[in-house]
Amino acid sequence: MKAYIVCVGEHGRAVLYGRSETEPVAGEPMPQMEGVRMILFWDAVCGGLLGLAANGPKGLTRITAPVARHGNIDPVKQWIEVSEEAAAAIDAWKAA
Repeated sequence: MKAYIVCVGEHGRAVLYGRSETEPVAGEPMPQMEGVRMILFWDAVCGGLLGLAANGPKGLTRITAPVARHGNIDPVKQWIEVSEEAAAAIDAWKAA
């Protein structure tokens, strides 16, 4: 399974991180993700959302505790494949 950050919701402001066997498709619902965490805030030192996906969280970044599975997620507005380095860092990040 690959790790993704997906932006969902009416304006794409709900930012979720998790793993899926299915690559997200913009405009379509995300059927299911595992180990899902909501990214509440990423610190500027991350280098934006793309920096977070490339390098992982830094500074005052806030991420919720994971849930085992989350399904039928609102239509995806944007998605980013997360590097394995960043995924390991997000998985290890203390929940806010």
